[in-house]
Amino acid sequence: MKFECKFFLLSIGLVLSVGAFGQNVVKKVELVAAHETVLLPLMAQSQELQDQAAKPAEPSPLIWVFRHRRVKQCQGEDMSLDESRAKLKESGVAAHESHCGFRTDQVFLAGCGEPTGRILLHLIRANALDAAIDAGYGPAEQITYQKVECTDEATP
Repeated sequence: MKFECKFFLLSIGLVLSVGAFGQNVVKKVELVAAHETVLLPLMAQSQELQDQAAKPAEPSPLIWVFRHRRVKQCQGEDMSLDESRAKLKESGVAAHESHCGFRTDQVFLAGCGEPTGRILLHLIRANALDAAIDAGYGPAEQITYQKVECTDEATP
């Protein structure tokens, strides 16, 4: 009887340990499945982001901005092209090309206090437009103008 009892207890212990082992196997299978469905896509996405970061970014397109060389006739002094370029640089905006111009979308009367049509044009990156606007420039696409030779002669 003692032998049968020991055998019975041993059998129960064996069944319980096999059951516990089976549960561990199921948990391991669930973990592997979670790894494949969650971690592998995240790792692939991380690699894609690293690849994108390694590629050089496309530069922002270039656009023209302008400002009046002098706001009103007989008031203040003309701003030179170099002074205008320096003003943009102080605002953190790089000018890739610069020209003098004249607005052709308005008629400008000669007389003190009247606006002048002489403008300064600069080619900048589009992502710097807000800084240029804050510095007193505007997008040249909103006006009609022609490029002219820069002169140092003072306007009335």
